[in-house]
Amino acid sequence: MKQYLYSMLIAGALVLGGCASGQQAAQQSEERPQRVQQSDYERLMDEPDFMETGLFTVVMNDGKLFYEIPLAELDRDMLLVSRMAETQVGLGYGGQRLNNQVVRWEKHHDRILFRSMMYNITADSSDNIFRGVQASSFAPIIASFSIETWNPDSTAVVVDVSRLFNTDVAEMTPRRRFQARRLDPNRSFVDRVRAFPENIEVRSVLTFEADRVPNSWTLGTISVKMNHSMMRLPETPMMPRLHDERVGYFSVSTVDFSSPEHRADRRRMITRWRLEKQDPDAALSDPVKPITFWVDPATPEWLIPFVKQGVEDWQPAFEQAGFTNAIIAKMGPTPEEDPDWSPEDIRFPTVRWYPSQIMNAYGPHVHDPRSGEIITSSIGMYHNVMNLLRNWYFVQGAAVDERARNLPMEDDLMGRLVQYVVAHEVGHTLGLPHNMKSSGMVPTDSLRSRTFTEQFGTTPSIMDYARMNYVAQPGDDAYMFPIVSIYDKFSIEWGYKPFPEAGTPQEERPFLNEIAARQMDEPMLRFGNLSTIDPTQQREALGDNHVKSSTYGMANLERIMGFIVESAGQEGQDYSTLVELYNNVVQQRNRYIGHVVTWVGGVISHQKVYGQEGVVHTPVARYRQVEAMDWLVDEAFSTPHFLLAPEILRLFEPQGGPDRIMQGQRMMLMQLLSDQRIRRMAEIETTHGSEMEVYRVAHMLRDVRQGVWAELDTSRPNIDLYRRNLQRAWVDVLSTRLHSDNLSGETRALLRGNLRMVNTQIGRQIGNAANPETRMHLEDMRDEISALLDV
Repeated sequence: MKQYLYSMLIAGALVLGGCASGQQAAQQSEERPQRVQQSDYERLMDEPDFMETGLFTVVMNDGKLFYEIPLAELDRDMLLVSRMAETQVGLGYGGQRLNNQVVRWEKHHDRILFRSMMYNITADSSDNIFRGVQASSFAPIIASFSIETWNPDSTAVVVDVSRLFNTDVAEMTPRRRFQARRLDPNRSFVDRVRAFPENIEVRSVLTFEADRVPNSWTLGTISVKMNHSMMRLPETPMMPRLHDERVGYFSVSTVDFSSPEHRADRRRMITRWRLEKQDPDAALSDPVKPITFWVDPATPEWLIPFVKQGVEDWQPAFEQAGFTNAIIAKMGPTPEEDPDWSPEDIRFPTVRWYPSQIMNAYGPHVHDPRSGEIITSSIGMYHNVMNLLRNWYFVQGAAVDERARNLPMEDDLMGRLVQYVVAHEVGHTLGLPHNMKSSGMVPTDSLRSRTFTEQFGTTPSIMDYARMNYVAQPGDDAYMFPIVSIYDKFSIEWGYKPFPEAGTPQEERPFLNEIAARQMDEPMLRFGNLSTIDPTQQREALGDNHVKSSTYGMANLERIMGFIVESAGQEGQDYSTLVELYNNVVQQRNRYIGHVVTWVGGVISHQKVYGQEGVVHTPVARYRQVEAMDWLVDEAFSTPHFLLAPEILRLFEPQGGPDRIMQGQRMMLMQLLSDQRIRRMAEIETTHGSEMEVYRVAHMLRDVRQGVWAELDTSRPNIDLYRRNLQRAWVDVLSTRLHSDNLSGETRALLRGNLRMVNTQIGRQIGNAANPETRMHLEDMRDEISALLDV
């Protein structure tokens, strides 16, 4: 470009010398730029370090990265996905996504602009308001590049894009995520580039100066290898499918200013893969392009069949939507088999296996914001998810499955557990969020049936957080694991079944409504998010009666404590596994208690639309709330002696049992005595009291108070350490509530009234205490409560 400008300056000087010279100079000014551009292009392409042609032609020369961008690819939407390919210890794991955005390359005079496109608002291009939408959707310019040269036939421009990948471009680097001070350009560079017909893959090494580096007190450096995948989005977006609250799907939203609703209407589109039948007229057909997941070659070899099966467990669900072989798993090649294959390549949705101690897994997806079409995904399986699965299955299944008592568990058992997690994460990549509703629609005792559990698993949806079958009792022979079940098949049918008769998303509505309407008669097809109000929408809960389910679960926990020491270790090993398993048993008990708490003052929701009878939100029946409260008084307020066996506790701690139990009870009381619950119960009493028998909030607080302070109703109060801790927790929780800035007046009045009643009772009974510990405890509680009431 500098040579071109210099030529023009010379030509301009010659014009001043006379007409003849001016004509000659004019000819040179028309011809010479073309010769200079040709020369620059030839020089760039002459034995480059690397060159490959695909979506763009990419060239590496002297550490610089050049894109030869065809003019035909300008102004086209492309998806840019930025991932960390390799990281330092403590900074994440290879394959984790940093950012994804829709980008566009545009020519502006003698420059190429790289812009981030936004689709938050939209309008029909034929409407006048479309001009206003365009004016309000100006795309940010991420970078601007000089045109270095043109190709010989002027159909493509060449730009040096190196600084997009090796400098601190906010949208492209993890500097803010790492809280690093600055990027060092001398230690940052483009490492490699590949060009494919539909995408370009760039890897770069970025080095930052940082004040704090995880896992090191001496390092001031963070280096990370980034992978940026840029893929051409479909020129014609996939026809969207409109979101419906009754069926769970992730969605993407845009505000439509062309809506006939006489307002700016939020338009929600579900995220899903593009599936088209090879034979559109067939009831069942293979897809034109199946959803294919590649298994990371870094996966432990013995687990590969289970990972692949977890992917293909979804095939029956797609068959219900009309597709055979819609989703398949393939083994990713090793570097020796194919050095060019990369799990970061956006063309290859992958199940990654990370060498990490994190006990988790995740299943994200990347979609086209214009339509919701899922473009790719990279499921992350952390190696220590197996430790999490061991803990889950031990506390939920070991009472009935002897295989879970022999640690480490057999490979086929652990593989089956991994298969479950993979299938769950695949569900997320298909567009499905968690469904916490379906497990609450199953009759609790059905979970003890082999016939029922073999057909449906532990829950109607593998997307539920229902886990393993803790309801099953020894001798039931029930199936223990979640499977891709009836709701999952229903939701895939709703989201993926093609309707050739419909030419627009609105024309699909009647067909989709017909599918969704099955929920009215088939409760196991219902969907709901996690809720602290609806007891049928809880995490890790099984069955429609949590009093009964939790009773079964508690019985199994007590059985597990009978063999936990034997299972947790062998001769010569320490007690670390015993500590871990014991803590999981305690947490599981607290979880069962929490499941029952939600029934008190609960409201059951069932999503509906116009045309469906009945209300959406229905208060829990009084008898169910009273049943729950009675259970809490008998179970949660009592001392769990099976967790306090000294022959177990003294193996790993000199003290701590009473405090551990009190912490669980305090957590339960915090939930039970929340301001939200008390206000909700007061409102239900006022609005529904004439039409149904309600559990009055004053009665609920009375039942809690009497359950906690039952000893005050005896002639000679004798309160042991565990009960004293429970009573201290009750006073502490009320103190926390009363000192809250956002406490409602209704709750404040009711809590202070209960404190006064307890204080009066204590005053009457101090002199009747059966022992000094009880007397001093009651004196202390009286002083604490008096101080609270004086505030």
